Amino acid sequence: MLTRTFSLIAGLGTAMLACQMPEFMQQYHQRLGGAVQELSIVVEDFDRDAQAQGLSRSEALDSYSISSQPFINTRGLSMTRTLDRFEHINAHYEALSDANILTRPVLLAQHSDKQLMNGAWQDYKPAIPTTPEGIVYGLVGFLFGGGLVALLGKAYRRLRHGKPEISST
Repeated sequence: MLTRTFSLIAGLGTAMLACQMPEFMQQYHQRLGGAVQELSIVVEDFDRDAQAQGLSRSEALDSYSISSQPFINTRGLSMTRTLDRFEHINAHYEALSDANILTRPVLLAQHSDKQLMNGAWQDYKPAIPTTPEGIVYGLVGFLFGGGLVALLGKAYRRLRHGKPEISST
């Protein structure tokens, strides 16, 4: 009876923890979308300015490197990093948007933006999502936690009952 109670408590506890995963992924995805939206303004401005001068993006970036002014050279490097970051997070945003319930955590782990991930973690507020995904994660967490405690309880009982008793004589 005690093992069942502990299994239920463990199941409920791991269900609560597991259902946080979709909520955190959603909050990270929203932050990622905001970053994509803001960086797209910078990228569009850069491309428009380059085009107004009759330059492609790569030609405009090359013009930074041939300048004799160190500030312009450094600015070109930072613009290259900005464009690369935009490409990376935009691709990550689109991949997460198209991902299913099973592949989303893998994509999050493999391609997350460290800066955005840290920000999402700092601002994260636990919630119990009532989406189908949240319910599935919660159910899996419940089965995992409750099942693990039930198996450990069963193994403990077998060990305890399987040992010969030691006499005190």
